[in-house]
Amino acid sequence: MERFIFVLGSNWQLSIAELDNYLKYSSNKGKILDYSANLAVVEFDKLYQDKHYINKLMKIQFVLGGCQKIAQIYDFIDINTVLDAFPVQINKYKYVEKARNKILSVIDNIIVGKSRIFPKVYKSMFFAISIYPNLFDDDYYSKILVKHLLPFLNKEIMEILIQKGAEKALYYQYPEKYIKSGNLNPIFPHHVIKYDLLKENRGEIIFGFTEEGLYIARTFTVDDPNFKKRIDEEKPHKEFKSAISPKLTLAMLNFLNLFENRQSKKIIDPFVGNGTIILFAILQDFQFYGSDKDNQKVNNTIRNIQWLFEFLEEEVPPFTHQRIFKQNSKDLSSIFEPYFFDGICTEPELGPFYTETPYYSQVKELINTELTPLYDKLLRECYKILKPNSRICFVSPIISTLDGNDIQLNIEKIASKNNFRLVPMIDLNRIPNKSNQKLKFRKKYIKSIIDAKKGQIVKRKIYVLEKVEAK
Repeated sequence: MERFIFVLGSNWQLSIAELDNYLKYSSNKGKILDYSANLAVVEFDKLYQDKHYINKLMKIQFVLGGCQKIAQIYDFIDINTVLDAFPVQINKYKYVEKARNKILSVIDNIIVGKSRIFPKVYKSMFFAISIYPNLFDDDYYSKILVKHLLPFLNKEIMEILIQKGAEKALYYQYPEKYIKSGNLNPIFPHHVIKYDLLKENRGEIIFGFTEEGLYIARTFTVDDPNFKKRIDEEKPHKEFKSAISPKLTLAMLNFLNLFENRQSKKIIDPFVGNGTIILFAILQDFQFYGSDKDNQKVNNTIRNIQWLFEFLEEEVPPFTHQRIFKQNSKDLSSIFEPYFFDGICTEPELGPFYTETPYYSQVKELINTELTPLYDKLLRECYKILKPNSRICFVSPIISTLDGNDIQLNIEKIASKNNFRLVPMIDLNRIPNKSNQKLKFRKKYIKSIIDAKKGQIVKRKIYVLEKVEAK
């Protein structure tokens, strides 16, 4: 069984939940062995036995919304050795030197050769070091890893490559101002693409930390953020202030557990808006349907779909405009026969777009009189048109108030009323928990995950429900 690093998106909890769900239910079975706020260590059951496993990794990368990079692990160094080699304060240098030599021995053993980071040495070699700490706000990262470990690795790996036969070995140089400040991000996926770091004589070497220690890996595949960005930003009709992001969209589609034969799976977004979910459902090969009570949004989505196929240089499927139609979500069952859909993925109305924090009483009235009835009727209709044991993944709002606590809907109660089971998004029976309070999951089963930026008044909360057949 081979191990891989999955570099997580900014919402690491959501990324881990999506990844674990994929490893549990897709054909590429596996488990998360370790994690930090930046990466997950994955062990697949059988993937490495396939001689085309790198192609499979590329497909996995394309499917996942919360994964920036996938890298193969070549070795591991326990955290005590790292702390001895790069202590916060040096007392006896002989202990430091001994620990650093141990690290160098590991690197030297995995850097060049068959089944190693670089399969062979070329005349010209180029590499980039990316250090992923346990937490980016850890002082040890900014003061020690950036300022001392990074230069050490650059120098020593360059010398090893020269010793192994390279005539020229260069490394990626981060801007000096970021190194001095300690405020350094590892190279982004677009840098990997720009510098051709997937070639045999060029590579990104990841040094990824968890509480347990340091994993050393080479990147094999990366997300193409520019592709998603172009689709999100260049489509003719868009709404930046409230639109759902492409990465969240992909993650939500994956929580439907429809990983095989997607071209035959029918899904619907009953609050289609400008069609973000539909556009990415098309990219993932789903049979797509969408509806909205606003005729203008229906027309916007149809135009965006036409634009997407032009962008992809593909023919627009016949009758596409008939799959996107004007319909209130409370009347979906009047259009579709029972058990028609394999999954439902949507962001219903979240309430007004607040520019100022509202009062508690104002939001409470909104929740009670508008949003709760809307979600209740939505789930009632979803139950009718979903196939047995199928899922719905959707967003519900959490709204901050000026004179009270945050307010949210009681989704579990609404779900139970309409014969849906709340599916835990993280199961700690499958994932090891952590001692660090910033990384520790408080409950054994995480039933929902928040996706929000700091200071947002209306925050998104993601839920997964599964249809339960009424007795």
